[in-house]
Amino acid sequence: MTEDTVAATLSEHQVRQQMAGMLEGFVRDVPRVTHALLVSRDGLKLVDSGMSKDPADKWAATFATLASLCENIPGPHGDKGVLKLAMVEREDGLLFVSIAGTSVLFPSQPCDEDGTVDTVLAVVAEPTADAGTVGFEMGQLVDQFAPYMVAAVRSDG
Repeated sequence: MTEDTVAATLSEHQVRQQMAGMLEGFVRDVPRVTHALLVSRDGLKLVDSGMSKDPADKWAATFATLASLCENIPGPHGDKGVLKLAMVEREDGLLFVSIAGTSVLFPSQPCDEDGTVDTVLAVVAEPTADAGTVGFEMGQLVDQFAPYMVAAVRSDG
């Protein structure tokens, strides 16, 4: 199903339900992951894995800021690039962020002039989680989000 088909056939509520199902499956299937969110680049929660509202809203703002900071760190040649994955290790857990793509399927959210919302995938895991596994599975999840994005981060080519 292409993004045009998804946009034409699903309401925003249906999109949110499907994406929430993907996030819930991610939390269920990836060992030691406790929460997952899709947030807008400006820090608003779009979809989550069934979290309480207050922590989800706080994490949305925090993770969007973290993604922005990471993308603005100059690379080896002094340029900026798309954030593939960043991780913060704390005593109480691991926090991961990755750019997830650009979507037109959240019209109730503040959008760019072209009606798009840039998104960030955020994941919270226990401190004993395998960071490599979580990062790999996040990449797989971002690939699953591609039909919901007009500008997917990853492509087969």
